[in-house]
Amino acid sequence: MKKIAIITCKGGTGKTTTAINLGHCLALSGKKVLIVDCDSQANVGMAFQKQPQKGLSELMTTGDVEIVNLRPNLYLIDSGGMRIVETELYLARQPERELRLRQVLSKLHGTDYVICDCPPAINLINVNVLNYVDGVVVPVSMDFFACEGAKKTIKLLDDIYTKIGHKVELMGILATFYDVRTRVSKTIYNQLLTEYADKVFTTRIRINTQLKEAQMLYKTIFEHAPYSNGALDYFLFAKEIAGLDRAESLVEAPQGEAWTT
Repeated sequence: MKKIAIITCKGGTGKTTTAINLGHCLALSGKKVLIVDCDSQANVGMAFQKQPQKGLSELMTTGDVEIVNLRPNLYLIDSGGMRIVETELYLARQPERELRLRQVLSKLHGTDYVICDCPPAINLINVNVLNYVDGVVVPVSMDFFACEGAKKTIKLLDDIYTKIGHKVELMGILATFYDVRTRVSKTIYNQLLTEYADKVFTTRIRINTQLKEAQMLYKTIFEHAPYSNGALDYFLFAKEIAGLDRAESLVEAPQGEAWTT
């Protein structure tokens, strides 16, 4: 089981869009995927029109949770919305408060991937996530502040290792909202290559209106526009993610021979 956090300290970089479409692509390829929404905005459940009564907030306080089936092979633990804020206050008073998520999910089995969609913050929930996952994906939209958010996130990984001893792999930096027409996108992307070298994913998630349309229709990009640039980009990204796990074969095209590369 591969446990991945989609995380950065900057908002608006496409974390939830990435978690949803990466998760669904892996599920379409036959992998069992659990998305854990760790953000009080609860956008993953919103994207699928699911609002379970018991989510991550209840799981981390009482151990009780409702796991929702979103699509074949794709499941969700909702954050619980604003209740997760109260959970953070509760955890702050508990022993081993940084390890609660690892403890409550220790018996989870039968899942190939766990994808944690994280809030854009340095908080106790994210510290719990980073003490649970094996690796992180850091989405960076093509702007200066997103690059700074990535630096803070990577420093947080080092801090976790120094203080608790849990080593989290930086799986890669994912360029999002990439616009092939602008000099800014090319400049920021080249900056990422200079700073992080082979830790930048080859795939770039291009600006694609159909990704936003899919959200409005409560669908993933593979359901709404399987032949779009957005679907191709997330398909290629899922192949990169699967390729990083030696135990996994590369993802097959979820819609048959939809694309050529």
